[in-house]
Parts: sequence; structure tokens; C-alpha cells
Amino acid sequence: MSQRDKLLKMIEELVSIPSVTESPDESAPGIWIKERLEKLPYFIEKKEHLIWAETPLEGSGEKLHSLVARVDAAVPTKRTVLLIGHYDVVGVNVYGEMADNAFDVEKMTEHFNAGDDDVIYGRGTMDMKCGIALELDIIEEFAANRELFDVNIVAAFVGDEENASAGMRGVIPILSAMKEEGTDFLAVINTEPGEAGCQGESGPAIFIGTLGKIMPSFYVKGLPAHVGNYYKGFSSALAISRIVSYAEGNPHLADPFNGKCESSWICLDMGVMKDGYSVTVPDRAFAYFNCFTTTNTPADIMDQMKAIAGYALDQTLAQVAESHRNLLAMGCECKCFDVARPRVYSLDEVKDAARRNSKGSFDEELASFIRDLPAGDMRERGLAAVDKIADMSGIEGPYAICFFLPPWLPVRTDLTGESRDMQIVEAARSVIERLKNEYGIEMREVGLFGGLCDLSYVGAKVSSEDISALAENMPGWGDIYSIPMKDMQALGLPVINLGPSGEDAHKMTERLRLGYSLDILPELLRYAINKISQTVR
Repeated sequence: MSQRDKLLKMIEELVSIPSVTESPDESAPGIWIKERLEKLPYFIEKKEHLIWAETPLEGSGEKLHSLVARVDAAVPTKRTVLLIGHYDVVGVNVYGEMADNAFDVEKMTEHFNAGDDDVIYGRGTMDMKCGIALELDIIEEFAANRELFDVNIVAAFVGDEENASAGMRGVIPILSAMKEEGTDFLAVINTEPGEAGCQGESGPAIFIGTLGKIMPSFYVKGLPAHVGNYYKGFSSALAISRIVSYAEGNPHLADPFNGKCESSWICLDMGVMKDGYSVTVPDRAFAYFNCFTTTNTPADIMDQMKAIAGYALDQTLAQVAESHRNLLAMGCECKCFDVARPRVYSLDEVKDAARRNSKGSFDEELASFIRDLPAGDMRERGLAAVDKIADMSGIEGPYAICFFLPPWLPVRTDLTGESRDMQIVEAARSVIERLKNEYGIEMREVGLFGGLCDLSYVGAKVSSEDISALAENMPGWGDIYSIPMKDMQALGLPVINLGPSGEDAHKMTERLRLGYSLDILPELLRYAINKISQTVR
């Protein structure tokens, strides 16, 4: 069987496993890979080089497992290249009536393909079962011929990347422990599809960094009042809508990098928090946003959030005051409007107030509250915790609390000035030259993988100040959501993303282009590993 046929068969088998994020089958590809590797003589002899790890999946009743596989070079060395990839996929609701066939490559290709033998279709073909197959093929070949590379290879196959990266967060301590025991990780290679990392572009690309993400969030506590006495209250619904309308897409909140800019803040959810129907002016509301980061730190984002909330609350107050004046002139007999100017707090500031108000019982009571929260979405559980903290603080409305919700993906760029980062850029550019000289194909060098990926957790350079600003202002940090920060800081590896080619990740027309992905990329990945070995010191 040719390498192409072998890879294609592996992809089809991996795609056939419906490993949707947070589903019972999410870890099934890991089991498939583990059982495949366990049959190889190398892993029969070195069982300890296959680590099957249960990783956290906060708020879910499902279990998540990840697999870390290691193959050592024939000549003993500490020098090691790390491969990473995720085997979970997004759901298939977009397929409609064809959802039952979304994981069948043959049926999906027959349905969508108009005679193009270079393309296959199906959920996960592009994102990223092909990348998993490519990495697994390297592990299998290296296990059979340990003179293939003069560095060790460690591969981490994980789930939950499409959700909150619980899989990668779970294996960080394993990788950190390897480093503590002497493993010298030179760099990490991810094989996410290139088109997913640079929307609107097509063709081969190599990435030497990855975009960051944080979730700015707002909780508004207003003043309740019967709608007949509206001007005795302060509507949290109006205030939160002001925050959203001011922040959504605001170009001043964007974070450009090297002459390129991603979208500004986008509201992912907003709403009033109440039980059932009521004619009471809403006094609790929330909104949270997707925010891409390249240079902005959590502390920078907090400053922006406070400014946004302060402006929006002042505008809300001014709008209601003007409404009151105009209605009086029209003959309305509404009571006087006398609401104090709303205040703005960070979550950390409100927690301090709650500690003072509860006279020492705050932390235990909040921890107990969080433990008793029902399983479910981390954002919903975090909002419930903020609501509880606000109640315990005793602070009277109106006010806004600025905080963060999970997930957090730290940015990773090559602009650190460290020698290994510069050497990885050299290796990446050598890959570009290889592709041009050997195959006549142009490859783009891209600074940041824009699709967000697990490289954030193995590559990020995170300061203690960043950690403090994040942890102090994220509800349920360590319980609802956690990152092994010390282990992550211990890694901070140079990163490369070198993946297959395809189109329409997450759409029903997701597809993989076979010529580049199966005929050229396997050789390029092996070349990249060898080039890293030669270049990185």
C-alpha cells in the first residue's frame, strides 16, 4: 500500500468516528490511535511511552481522555520535537437531513463532488483528522525506523479543542513533567489546516505564532421597580444594551499586529437574568464578548472594559433623565427621577467587598456554591457565580462588574528576541524554500494562526501579572475553569503550524485537498522536523 493510500484510509477511518466535542464518542479516536500503536513492537517494549490520560472536562458529565505518545531516537538524546493535534470535531447540525452521513467520506464525497478526484468531503476531513493521520504516520514510521530522526518525537493527541481546550490543558502537566525530567523540547508543530488559520486565503501556509483570545464580560446590577414607577428604577436591560452597542465591532478596541487586524469585539451572548415573567424593571443583566488579542494583556482589556462600562452607564443615565424630562412636559405624572450615578467595579473589587460584608465566610461560602452548581456550560456557571458574589457584596445598584469568562487562549508570537524563536523562523523559511524548489509551489509565511488553536498553551510566554489579572477576575477560577499556569509557563515553546489544505471548516461543505495534503505535506513535515534539529540549538 502506498503512503497516500495508507493516509487516505487512516483519514477515512478517523472521520468515521463521530468524535463531536463533549459527546460520548469524543475520546474514541484516541482509543483507536492507542490500540493501533500498542500493536507496534516499539510500544510493546516501551509501554510507558504511551500515556493515556484523563483530562478535565469542566461542567460536563462526559469523560475526556488524551493520548501522549513518545518515540526516542536510536542515539540517545534529550532533544525532542513535540507534535500536537486534536481529534474532536464540531457538530453536524448544519448538514440537515444529511447529518447521519456527515462522517461517511464516501457518501459525502459522492454527494458534493463534481468529478474532482483531488477532493474528499466529510466532517473532520480538513479540521483536523488529516493532521492527526499525518502525525500518527510519523510516529508509526519513526517507531519502526528510529534512525529516521536524530531527535525524539512526542505527540499529544487531544480532544475539546473546538470547545475550551480541556484536552491540551490536561496534558500540559505531562509535558512539563517530561521537561522537568530532562526532555529538551526544541519546538512544537501543529497540523491544523492552513486555510482555517487565515480566513479568506487559500493555498499552503506556514504559521509561526497563534492568535490570542479573551472573553470580556459585564454584569449590570440596576434598581428594581414596578414598570408603573419606572423612574424609581434603573434598567439593567437598557444599560447592557448600551454596553453591547458601544463595544460591538468598535475599531478602537481592536488589537492590530504587524499591519494586520482581526475583528474587534463581538458579543456572543447577552440577556436579562430573572426567573419567569415579571413587570419589574430588570435589575440584573449580562453580556460577554469574543476578543482577539495580539499585544493587549488581561490588564489592558480590564482597563478597556471599565472605560466602556463607565461610558455606557453614563449614557444610560442620561437617556433615562432626558426621557423623564420629555414625558413630564407631555403631561406624565411620573415621580421624580433621582438615581445615583452608576459605578464600575472589577470582579476582584466586588469580591473584596463581599469578604468584608460576610465577615470571613465569603471564600468558603462561594466555593460551596460553585461546587453545588449543576453541570453545564462554563459561561453559565461563571455568570451564576458572579451573581452570587454581587449578592454577597451588599453593594447597592446601579453598578457594573467587569470580569472574564472562559476560555482564555494566550497569544504566541515569534517576536520574543529569544534565539530559539529566531531559529524556528529560519527553519520555517527553509520549509518555504523547500516547497518552492522541489515542487514549484509558493507558500505564505503568516505571523499568527488566526483560527485559534492549542499552540497557545504550549507556546505562550505568560507573565505573573497576566495570570494575576486573569485569575482574580474570572469567577470560579480553579473550579469552573483552570489552566495549570506554572506548567504552561515552564513550556513556552517556539511554535509552527504546518497543516493540510482544504476549505470550509465547520461548514457542511468541509473538504480536504488530497494532492498537497497527502502527496507533498508528509515529506514537508519530515523535512521540518529534520530542519528544526539542524537549526535549533
